[in-house]
Amino acid sequence: MPDKHANTFDLAHDPAPDTHRVHPQRGTRSVLFDPVILHNTDTAGCEHLPCLMWLIANTAPPTLTLVGASRTVRDTLAFFLHIRALPTQLVVHETLCLPQLQTPGLHYLAQSAWQAWPVNPQDGNTLPAAAPGSVILLEGAPTPTPHAAQAEPTEAQEWQNLAYPQQVLCCRFAQGNGLGVLAARPVPDCLAPFFMPDGPCNAHDIIRLRQRMDFAGQAWLDKVQLARATRQNHALQAELETLRADSLALQVRTSQQGLELSALHADAAASRARAQADYEHNQALARRMADASARFEPIRRGVSSVPGLVRLLARTMLKGPFPLPDLPSPSAVALPPLPAGKPGMPGTTVEPARGQATPTALHVLFVAGEPDTPGMQYRCVRNAAACQRAGYPAAWKDCAGVTPGDIAWADVVVLWRVGYSGHVSIMLQLARQKGARIIFDTDDLTFIPHLARIDLIDGIRSAGTTEERIETVFTDMQRTLMQADMGFAPTDTLADAMRVYRPVTHTVPNTYDAAFLAQARLACRAKKAAPSDGLVRIGYATGSRTHQKDFACACAALVAILREKPQVRLVLFREAETRRPVLLTDEFPALEPVAAQIEWRDMVPLADLAQELARFDICIAPLEVQSAFCNAKSEIKFFESALAGVPCIASPTAPFRQCVVHGRTGLLADTQPEWEDALRLLVDKPELRARMARDAHHAVLWQFGPQRQTRLFRTLLASLGGEDAAARAAETLIARTREHAQSLPDIPDCTVLFEQDRLENAVISVVITNYNYAHLVLEALESVRAQTLQLLDLIVVDDGSTDESPPLIQAWMTRHSARFNRLLLLRTRQNAGLGAARNCGVAHTETPFFLPLDADNRLLPSACARLLAAMDDMTAYAYPVMAQFGAPGHTQTMGEDPFEPMRFMAGNYIDALALVAKWAWAAAGGYYTNPAAMGWEDYDLWCSLAELGLRGTHVPTILAEYRVHPHSMTNSVTETTAHKERVVALLEHRHPWLRLVQKAAKERV
Repeated sequence: MPDKHANTFDLAHDPAPDTHRVHPQRGTRSVLFDPVILHNTDTAGCEHLPCLMWLIANTAPPTLTLVGASRTVRDTLAFFLHIRALPTQLVVHETLCLPQLQTPGLHYLAQSAWQAWPVNPQDGNTLPAAAPGSVILLEGAPTPTPHAAQAEPTEAQEWQNLAYPQQVLCCRFAQGNGLGVLAARPVPDCLAPFFMPDGPCNAHDIIRLRQRMDFAGQAWLDKVQLARATRQNHALQAELETLRADSLALQVRTSQQGLELSALHADAAASRARAQADYEHNQALARRMADASARFEPIRRGVSSVPGLVRLLARTMLKGPFPLPDLPSPSAVALPPLPAGKPGMPGTTVEPARGQATPTALHVLFVAGEPDTPGMQYRCVRNAAACQRAGYPAAWKDCAGVTPGDIAWADVVVLWRVGYSGHVSIMLQLARQKGARIIFDTDDLTFIPHLARIDLIDGIRSAGTTEERIETVFTDMQRTLMQADMGFAPTDTLADAMRVYRPVTHTVPNTYDAAFLAQARLACRAKKAAPSDGLVRIGYATGSRTHQKDFACACAALVAILREKPQVRLVLFREAETRRPVLLTDEFPALEPVAAQIEWRDMVPLADLAQELARFDICIAPLEVQSAFCNAKSEIKFFESALAGVPCIASPTAPFRQCVVHGRTGLLADTQPEWEDALRLLVDKPELRARMARDAHHAVLWQFGPQRQTRLFRTLLASLGGEDAAARAAETLIARTREHAQSLPDIPDCTVLFEQDRLENAVISVVITNYNYAHLVLEALESVRAQTLQLLDLIVVDDGSTDESPPLIQAWMTRHSARFNRLLLLRTRQNAGLGAARNCGVAHTETPFFLPLDADNRLLPSACARLLAAMDDMTAYAYPVMAQFGAPGHTQTMGEDPFEPMRFMAGNYIDALALVAKWAWAAAGGYYTNPAAMGWEDYDLWCSLAELGLRGTHVPTILAEYRVHPHSMTNSVTETTAHKERVVALLEHRHPWLRLVQKAAKERV
């Protein structure tokens, strides 16, 4: 094959000075070898595409008309016009209408279109006069013959008849089945040599060009035939694999039957042995019974008459009981062995959540088609852990390592990115024979083969692969999908696309796990504790070389910001060993002037990603908004950066529009001005960055958390238990679609009066809210200091007190700072109310759980430890029994009732003092903050968690003390008549299912 860059003949590149040379050069390389978009089922005319592209490039026609063209021709020429930025308008028609050809330009007629048009010059039935300079191309034109040489018109003559008007010239290119050319005068320069063989153009050059067009066209025609043969070969291979699978299955069944027959023979032999042993035992027993009967004969004769009976009684009274013979003991009965359970599977074991009834034993096996990629963690490892938390045994395995025993163990097989193969065919057949449910899972549009095009997926080019290879991969995955019972997808957009093939498809989002959350929050705290270097880092954490066009969406805006603000740095990543950049910056020459402001970081494994994300000040997630492929991608960059305390700017794809509240939890940007405005806003306002990151953190805790994923898998797997179970699960899933959009906790502004962080990972933060309790707050603080749980965080929120509380608390913290891991004293800018003050404290916690404590109450020393012991991954809160004190002779207790969500319908029975999971607080939207209805913030929280189906648990032990006094908020505010009416109205509006029994004000004494 000749070098397409050196000595490739093209009239446009030949530097001869002749006047009949073609149009000036329109590119830096020959178009004869431009890419062709082949569609397997519609490739007619592909051999003419190099010639067509050469004509288009050298004539730049105002209009390109395609009549009856195949999909391959249409898509290739559309792509060619796009990448060449030619001003040519593309017009497509299915059938021939003669007025179409009267417009100036280049007109391509498929063979079926022009042969269907009757042409007879004698009847005047010819093409109308073509526009000057127009060119008509006829696919499948045979070799022309002179008109005078034939008495009757032949097929070869028919297309020449179309040139009947004398001002139209004709010639033919020989590639494939021939391409006829009709050119109206004046003939375009590039075609003139073909109609003027006696002209000044070198005939040798014309021959070379014809040969090269023929060569290039034949190459694509051969490629089509090769692809067709390859598909036939694949079909035959698939049939062979099916036959092999059937043969293997037959062998397996034969082997199983042989084993079963051997077992039956063994059982029969054992039965015969037991029968013989029983016979011998019975014979011995009969002999012993006969001997015993003989020994009893004197007694029988003695008692058969009155004198004998009298003698027997007298003898017994004098000498003791008559010696009786020993009776034989019955032999021990051998119980049959219990049936063996299913074999254990590899993988991380996660205990089912406490209080979660173990469901019918459905074993779930996740099969990873790409086990060496980070996606395996998101789609297999974390989802298997969610199933285990829901009470279902689950494991994951590399597809290549799956054995028949694994399939025998599994009741549900989830295939993530698994392409069809002989091995997979056997897996599917064994699963079908067992009755297992098969689920196909993918996190990209990898099951639509015709999307494997460079113009749609730029990653094909930048990753160094080919359209053909990716199309094969997509085809194999589509075959696996078609064999599945249902589908999983991480986004609604991707799930909608999958439902075309499998109507039962569920959105199962990507999630984080507890380890990533803990690492991200610790890295965020460490960054906050370290001194600032004054730089603002914008991070682009791409993990592969498939996002070149995505980065291009934001590149110009980034360059503008870097030039404008010298303190800004762009953080990019490179391979640790080779130092090769992941983003191919050579394709972005605009970055060269700002290269000094680019920070290069080595790529890290997923386990260390959180630390890298926490270094950013701004995270960007640019994507091609118009790309179907990009609109199916998940929200990983948004929720992982949010957990690391970093705000995100993302392109407004469908998934990002669903999860990002523009201006509150992140920013959406599409055009260059929008990207510049968003970047400039966050660079200039660090307080906005902090607030946006905080709200994003609260937004993703539940939405992309392991607890929500566990709840989802519990419902999805329960739906596989039959028709009734499917109906109940559908009711739940449909009801969840009507859930109100998650509201974000309302956090008031505050200032930090005292702060300490030893950067250890405590589990519980005690949150004390204080308002003018200087005379009582030290008791509450001392009760926290006395906790038996050693590693502890303490946060105090002073809600605008007017007494001496703040300096008193600050002095206490200074004295006892060594006792706590984190100490934080916050003061709201103004009195915000109890709910807002609690939200402020909880928002500043960095632990999985928090314990709200009012400043007038006290904890018993074991409170934190005992409540923590009652929690697990799926428990939203744990509440203790509280003893009342403060009033003389008052010894009542509170919180003695066990957890029962429907008890909330009649009224509240759980105090605010409970150990609460932070993810549960975020799921409920925090405490409500209506200052006109203070007092039932905790009751509202419990109701919201009940609506989400989240469980609390009761610790039936007195672990805290509730102070009863006339100045408490309950007596002075909540239980006053006017205020109580407002509180009741608010709660009934927020939770219409409540049927409160006690609506009137009632003082607590």
